[in-house]
Amino acid sequence: MKKICALMLCVIMLFSLAACDGDSSTTPDPDPNDSVEKVTISIATPTADGNPMQELVYYFEEQVDTLLPGRVEWQNYPNSAMGSERELGEQVIDGTLSAALVGPTNIPAFAPMNAVRLQDVPFLFQTQDELYAASDEWYADMINEECAEYGITTVFYEYIMGQEIENTKRPIYTPEDVKGLKVRVYDSLGPYKFLEACGGLPVTMAFSEVYTGLQQGAVDGLYTTSSNFVPQKFVEVTGYHTKLTITNCGMTLLFNQDFLSNLPADLQEAIQTAGKLTEEYCRDVVGPETRNSTYEEIAAAGVEINEVTDEQYKVFADLVADYCYDDLRELIGADKWDYCVEWLENYRANQ
Repeated sequence: MKKICALMLCVIMLFSLAACDGDSSTTPDPDPNDSVEKVTISIATPTADGNPMQELVYYFEEQVDTLLPGRVEWQNYPNSAMGSERELGEQVIDGTLSAALVGPTNIPAFAPMNAVRLQDVPFLFQTQDELYAASDEWYADMINEECAEYGITTVFYEYIMGQEIENTKRPIYTPEDVKGLKVRVYDSLGPYKFLEACGGLPVTMAFSEVYTGLQQGAVDGLYTTSSNFVPQKFVEVTGYHTKLTITNCGMTLLFNQDFLSNLPADLQEAIQTAGKLTEEYCRDVVGPETRNSTYEEIAAAGVEINEVTDEQYKVFADLVADYCYDDLRELIGADKWDYCVEWLENYRANQ
């Protein structure tokens, strides 16, 4: 009996050990993020899904999620769902929104400052590469110094394509062709000065109302970033696209500085790293691809593309420079203006 009892105890112990081993092998390792509270980050934009600038916002979020999986709950409000760019900027300043994608040249509408105006000067920055190079060396720092006063900061820039005009009336090759055209512009000096110099009529209108405005004849044309014309469907209600890059403004992701500073250190670092990765992806992949495809897509939509020659470009540039450069230099500040002009001269000489 003693031997039988001992044998039974051994069997019971073996089953117990097997059961314990089975339990330990099926118990998942604890996720370190389970004990960390998720952070909600709200981002509003004026751009619609499918717009390359909007897709870059999603790319930025994906990079943060890759660096810190499960740490952020994103709240996205695309296509002007939270208002105009001015309203978006105001909501970032007061903390209603964590962040917003806005055109840097629209920033003075809600936070008066001058450095951002440089990229809104017609024909000053001639390419996206010039803007990226300037941002890397000095321009982003100059902008953020002024942003700090309003409690905001930039995380990344999107320089995909410059700003051009589409209209419903006629081809544009000379300033005379612009005369009398009612053109919707964003709330900034660049398009106003260009149209005034050429005799056009700048019209203010919410971006979300432009399609209907063109359709109904309230405006004859639209001045915006060339990569907007197809995804925002403006090609459906226009007839002529002028291939003349007037300004080279981009978009920037603005964050409320207090919100950003109060995030955990690792999340702050992830956001900054994701911003750099997004900028590189825009510069190396999205920008070139978009520039290569945009004009083909515009033409495929049935819009006539009118390409301005170098000589015609110079006529526009000289006219605008004579009309407003002295005034803009005074408005922006001689120190900022002269530094930018000298840097551009040196940059172009070394290319």
